[in-house]
Amino acid sequence: MQLSKEQLRFSWQQDKRRQRKRLLRMIALTVAVFVLCLCFRYNAYYFSDKFVPVEYFRSYVLAARLLLSRLLDTALWHQREELIAALDGVIYAGALAQLRNMLVAFVSGAALATAGAIFQTAYRNPMASPNLIGASAGVGLGNVVVVMVCSTAALENVYLRYEYCYAFTVICVGLVLLLGRLAGSRDSNYSILEMVMAGSIVSQVIRVFTMYFMYNLPDEELVLYEEISFGVYNSTDKYSMIVFFSIMAMSLLPVMLMRYRLNALGMTRLETAALGLDTRRLRTIAQICGVLMSACAMIHCGERIGMVSLVIPYIIRQRLGLDFRYLALYSALAGGVLLLLCRLITSFVMIADAPLPISFAIELLLTPLFMFILATYRRNSDAD
Repeated sequence: MQLSKEQLRFSWQQDKRRQRKRLLRMIALTVAVFVLCLCFRYNAYYFSDKFVPVEYFRSYVLAARLLLSRLLDTALWHQREELIAALDGVIYAGALAQLRNMLVAFVSGAALATAGAIFQTAYRNPMASPNLIGASAGVGLGNVVVVMVCSTAALENVYLRYEYCYAFTVICVGLVLLLGRLAGSRDSNYSILEMVMAGSIVSQVIRVFTMYFMYNLPDEELVLYEEISFGVYNSTDKYSMIVFFSIMAMSLLPVMLMRYRLNALGMTRLETAALGLDTRRLRTIAQICGVLMSACAMIHCGERIGMVSLVIPYIIRQRLGLDFRYLALYSALAGGVLLLLCRLITSFVMIADAPLPISFAIELLLTPLFMFILATYRRNSDAD
């Protein structure tokens, strides 16, 4: 039965209204989880009173007043010592550290999930992720080289970690993209299957070098490398935060602004040719942004958290469809909430007098969830 224009318009408005309500609920859930996480102490396993919302929010209000007074150059800025002394110094410092920690966790989770959505759309493969073309392998090799160069100072020397991790990531990803272009046909110069194979081979070679360097590390430096790779500790000083948020802004914001155009990456070459679209440049920009944001997230939260970029976009695609406009937004919010919860869980638990790695919490939460989603999807497919 053919629908009239009024019926089509009504159906379109209803769908748009449902999407708006769903997005508002997701944003409200994200804000609620973020505010809840801000109420707990930073490194809560060292304290008996772990939930301190009043003290922490007084500290946040004080920090906001100091920032505004400094920006506006009011008389309040000259009384900052008295204002800081009005609160307990440990509570004040812990509140700001908790705020930085949660911001890094949320943005890292959002970046990883968005990068996974990019690669699953571009490769038209639900199992694709930035790790497919060697992002995590390059970060891992960079971390182990920094530990070899700086020894125990590698944890604080986040700038050198940025240099080495991005250098090896660029080399690894560049080789994979080059091999993918060479293996493609002359007209499109792009081959998904060959690029996946090239990514697997190059990543394996990089991991061989990583394992060799790990084998030659002393015991103390080997433990330090494992702490970095598992995301046990992360640097949240002022300058590392500037670098972190600058890279995220340069890579995450363009993807969000182009999310409507990135739907073209999910089309085949014949479909884009019929529409007169050339997606090669768009695909290259999207992949570069995805690699940049995922590498930055793994530098700060550990290279073993890459499962977020695989599972979260896959679940969102199964529930909400393939439209990248919504896929990117919901994946970013869901990934950010997941890492917030994992960072909060790891602040409570210690195993053998050591903090629980955030990657362990991610695997513990995502593995049964992913298995349940796969089983449910298979059951529904068999029923159809």
